[in-house]
Amino acid sequence: MNDEAFIRGKVPMTKAEVRAASIDLLGLNSTCRKVLDVGAGTGSVGLQIACAYPEIEVTAIERNSDAVELINQNKTKFGLQNIAVIEAYAPVEMPATEQFDAIFIGGSGGNLTDIIDWSLEHLKTDGHLVLNFILLENALTAMQHLEECAVSELTMKQIQVANWHKLGAGHYFAPQNPTMIIGCKKK
Repeated sequence: MNDEAFIRGKVPMTKAEVRAASIDLLGLNSTCRKVLDVGAGTGSVGLQIACAYPEIEVTAIERNSDAVELINQNKTKFGLQNIAVIEAYAPVEMPATEQFDAIFIGGSGGNLTDIIDWSLEHLKTDGHLVLNFILLENALTAMQHLEECAVSELTMKQIQVANWHKLGAGHYFAPQNPTMIIGCKKK
């Protein structure tokens, strides 16, 4: 989905190219039924999943009320019935039996290792966990923590995208922030 498809505000949004790579790492397929989007921001990842996979139930957790409003506006804009929003700081209280096929972490609000551990508790065996970072320190903290967890296929990639723009009589590429994407599978 193009970034322009979303109603936007001042809340950070995972850009289209990073969304595509992150969603691909989530390993979604016809057997997936539930996906969790933690620190959803504008909800672009969860919303794109809900649009592309109407059979998947998406739950978005976001603490910022402005962001929650944007998710709900986009939910209405796209006519989605398969996405629910929880306005709260993650990790949230959830029954241990609540399990997800895939979990995306877009924001952690300073609770990164707690959110990783909580996510792994609620991720089905062989489920995919994907995390996005623009801060190197947070990516390294996540990677070091995940190396100690019961995961396999642990990988980290950095994506840097630049878009073509006209400037006077010439053109240039305007860069976006580089984004680190971590992916793994629960053992």
